[in-house]
Amino acid sequence: MLTLKVPRIDDPGLRRPVETQPKATAAWLARLPFASPVDTAQQLVTALYALNRHPLGEDERYALLALFRPVVARAAANLETLLVEAGVPPHAQQRQGGMLLRELLIEHSFGYKHVLLAQGNRRFGRNPSRRQAEVIARLLAALRDIQAACYLTYSVPPAGLWLEMHQLYQLAWTSGLADSAVADALPASLAYRQALLLALADPPHMSRAELVHTRLFLDGFAALAALNPASSLPTQHGFAIPTDSDLGPAQSGVELQAGGLLLDTKALCRQLHETTVRLRTGDTPRRLGLPQGMESELSQSLGKKLLKLWRTGAHRAFKRYPAPGSAVQLVAGVSAIHRVLEQGPPTAETDADADDSLPIGDVEPLLAARAAVSASHWTVSNDSAAGFALSGAPDAPLNLKVGDALALRSADDAPWSLGVIRWIKMRDVRQVELGVERLSPLMQPAWVRPLRGHLKGRPEPALYVPGSSALMQPDRLMLPRYLFQAGMDAEVWRPHHQTTLSFGRRLEHTASFDLIDFTVIANEPAHD
Repeated sequence: MLTLKVPRIDDPGLRRPVETQPKATAAWLARLPFASPVDTAQQLVTALYALNRHPLGEDERYALLALFRPVVARAAANLETLLVEAGVPPHAQQRQGGMLLRELLIEHSFGYKHVLLAQGNRRFGRNPSRRQAEVIARLLAALRDIQAACYLTYSVPPAGLWLEMHQLYQLAWTSGLADSAVADALPASLAYRQALLLALADPPHMSRAELVHTRLFLDGFAALAALNPASSLPTQHGFAIPTDSDLGPAQSGVELQAGGLLLDTKALCRQLHETTVRLRTGDTPRRLGLPQGMESELSQSLGKKLLKLWRTGAHRAFKRYPAPGSAVQLVAGVSAIHRVLEQGPPTAETDADADDSLPIGDVEPLLAARAAVSASHWTVSNDSAAGFALSGAPDAPLNLKVGDALALRSADDAPWSLGVIRWIKMRDVRQVELGVERLSPLMQPAWVRPLRGHLKGRPEPALYVPGSSALMQPDRLMLPRYLFQAGMDAEVWRPHHQTTLSFGRRLEHTASFDLIDFTVIANEPAHD
């Protein structure tokens, strides 16, 4: 039996004035202030809220939803654009935009739930199969969009979301409508596979740019994944779908129960591997048939990540251990870390004369303009050889993002170590959880001045990361995201060292920094 969460329509206390005439509704939608995404979304949420709690016939509601649907899609896309640069905890305006996005998509889904339930209660009339195929497909797509909005805003998906998607796919399958494409609606099975694959892509570990690219890739290639009843397969190869629970897809190796589904990604991974190889050898995204908006460089790095996740599932390399009561101080961002290292007290390694090697005349104006940095305080949830999880409720918006560099220390007199944010979750409007990978126990502030022929750029703050012979790691530089250019020469100043070097390979690339190796051209004595 199909069970869907919908608001009541027989409670007079929930009713609001509502426009139900299609002509007047279309005229009102055309007048919405699209230049102001937040205002548009607020008005749409108010109107849909009223419609979803107002008694309407199936045909009337269906016709009104057809008018609202493209406007909701446009408003949601505009809100997503506002959230691209948002971090956690979000600023008030970003938090409002994220909340409106989720509310808008939830109210939109309620409308199609009402129509589908009304179809199920119909006892006579025309054959509903074509409209039913469309409504199931649009409702699955709406629930998939709610799922994506929660990932985009680092929010917990609503309870019951996966259970409803599983039920809708099963209804479409048993009715023979799973692969039916009606009008401009995606087939129900395709929207369902997109939702499953997006969950398997591990969105908490993604930057927003990676999440956007993953959705674009799924628009083009999700149809290559196959859904099969578990009982019809002689071997269990793929990802288990527990259709009787409010859970998404499980990683490989999970035992399937009778009636469950298996998502087979072999053909999808072959396509992904071929696409990544061709991008690396010089083909453009357009020549490969990738959707518009996919950058070649980001698509390459994302392709490798998705290939691992969609082929074998993610496996933890190191066991994690609880760390009750442990706490750390945290500073995020290359520039902020540079500042906190320079403003710290003198130590045996960085004494009061450490700045003698810096290009004083060039950086004095920069130093004077830079404000002091304050660390935020976090609790360690668990620990491992590779990294740890943190939780906290910062008092001020920090705008943290996946891929941000972090400086961490356990106490005021402890040395700073270097890490990077690998995943982010928000349990509520303030409680944040971070997954951090350790990069280095040591680092030094550095100034990097690019050399382009006879031209010299302005010095930029960076981090010098000493190598480890035990791990066979060379010395590295962590640069701001905008600075790297392969093969470019640069002057580098750090405590007691002045070096001319050439940028080498990019060892890691995130939306916040580039971690590179380099070749030393000349070492010069430090001077004032």
